[in-house]
Amino acid sequence: MHDRSHKPQPPEAGEGAGGGNVDRVLFKNLVEMVPLVESLMDRRVNSAYSRRTSLVYTPAPPKKASELESVKLPQSVSAKKRRDPGDVSKKSTPDSNGDNGLVVPLSLSGAENKPKDDVAGLREQVDYLQKKLLEKEEALRSAESLVTEMNAAYATIDELRRLVSDKEALIRSTNSQLHDAKIMLADKQASVEKLEWEVKMSNKKVEDLQGDVSNMGFEISSLMAFFDKISENLSE
Repeated sequence: MHDRSHKPQPPEAGEGAGGGNVDRVLFKNLVEMVPLVESLMDRRVNSAYSRRTSLVYTPAPPKKASELESVKLPQSVSAKKRRDPGDVSKKSTPDSNGDNGLVVPLSLSGAENKPKDDVAGLREQVDYLQKKLLEKEEALRSAESLVTEMNAAYATIDELRRLVSDKEALIRSTNSQLHDAKIMLADKQASVEKLEWEVKMSNKKVEDLQGDVSNMGFEISSLMAFFDKISENLSE
């Protein structure tokens, strides 16, 4: 019979970290298996108890009262040797009704403790798995929160990029309009300079005409004086 008091070692932290999230269905199945394991352990202990007691209660021939005390000690020692060390702890007293002086087993505390130890080991595994599950859930929540924050940051960055693109498009449009305005201003300035030159030329022509008018007035005055003198000569 194998020693069932050996507790299965819990999985290493590295295995838990590499395995991803603990399956909740597996965890639920482990919890539901505990009562079945307890029932199975009880059955195994009961069958082991019947086999062991059959070995202890082997019938012995009647002995004399003088040999009773000398026989008790070797039989008790041989019965203990036939048992597994540390597996079965019995309290024994001489049989009050029999004459053979055999030892009567009162309890199997070691065998009874085995299923308890197995159940305790299973409970430790369940607690360990539950703890790892909580750690995984916490890590998952942290990862989800981080992903949400990153998505929000990416959305903000995309919005800023869109705004920057709009501003750049507006700046390009403004620069284009400014360039067109500069061209129009240059054209207007050229037109103004042309008008100024034309005005200057007109003024010069006016001055020339005024000079011509003055000369013509002087000539007309001279002719009038000449005609007046001729008229005076004719009247004499």
